[in-house]
Amino acid sequence: MRSGQPRCRLQANRCRPGEDESRFASGKICPQNFYNWNLDPTFPWRSTVLSGGTRRRNVFVTGASGCVGQYLLDILIEDDRYHSYLLLREPLKLKSSVRAHPNVTIIPGTLADLDLYRPYLEQSDYLIHMATSWGGADAAYAVNFVQTLQLLGAVNHERCRKVLYFSTSSILDNDNRPLEFAKREGTDYIRTKYLCHERLPELGVYDRIVSLFPTLIMAAGKDKPVSHVSSGIPKVAPWLGVARFFKTDASFHFIHAHDVALVTHHLLAHDTESNELVLGNPAITVNECLEQLCAFFGNKRVFGRFEMTVGIMEWIIKVFHIQMSPWDYYYIKQRHFNYKCVVNPATFGLSTPFSTLAGILAE
Repeated sequence: MRSGQPRCRLQANRCRPGEDESRFASGKICPQNFYNWNLDPTFPWRSTVLSGGTRRRNVFVTGASGCVGQYLLDILIEDDRYHSYLLLREPLKLKSSVRAHPNVTIIPGTLADLDLYRPYLEQSDYLIHMATSWGGADAAYAVNFVQTLQLLGAVNHERCRKVLYFSTSSILDNDNRPLEFAKREGTDYIRTKYLCHERLPELGVYDRIVSLFPTLIMAAGKDKPVSHVSSGIPKVAPWLGVARFFKTDASFHFIHAHDVALVTHHLLAHDTESNELVLGNPAITVNECLEQLCAFFGNKRVFGRFEMTVGIMEWIIKVFHIQMSPWDYYYIKQRHFNYKCVVNPATFGLSTPFSTLAGILAE
């Protein structure tokens, strides 16, 4: 048994009849239809002492199987200063090399299983909370609000050194302040992120929470989940031949999932002046983005572009009876999603090949 971990045992009914038990003999890998995982609270917790007398720190991580999470795990498991406790609904989404890594302990479960993961959380020096629900009013409210506050409220105040909580830049205005409109008219995901952000100051661990607000996340690595934004790029490609004749006055920030992971790992050991950080590269205009996409998908020449104004967009919406929510209209009229201050690997002196759109497209 590895030092610094609780003793765990799998119940005898962990597999359905006829399933191969040998695959799970190590006690570290569970099938997707896994029933339960018991912790033995009487087991004495031990901490691994590294060379030089430094104690290895425990990091409790949610959402590790997601786009940013898998990039972060690649970094964390190679840093012997940390041991990662991973709360995972579907552990098999991780590569086998990660699941079997000695710096990793997997806890099969969800945010709803507070009694299950509490013993791990209480022995953690850091919490990185990335797990989220993207849609469905009930699921988003349960995961992004109720269960998130339960998780943060269960942190060991005497031991925990820092909490890195992932929100979204969509709940902020251009001055990095909470956007009231997002609370009223945002999607289920955005509204529940706003509500949770409102409640953070009420938590006893608030002084140790660093809220991270990623802008548009891009990633399309061969062995990693593809981000929602990057998954849409191939769908846009067939339309570039037409889109290159248009231009519009709009801009936005973006950041690669690898770079979000780099910054997150850096923040474990380094403090910042602000406890709220918007993650993104310098803003890029939609016209610049279109030019780079055209170059990447066939070097189509961009010239003689027609101005796509808000009025023209509204006319198209009306003529073609396109269903638009108040939040959709907000995106059309706002146009410039820029923030007063953004951070990225360069902010902290870290190098990355993904600081530009061209670098990301070349991944």
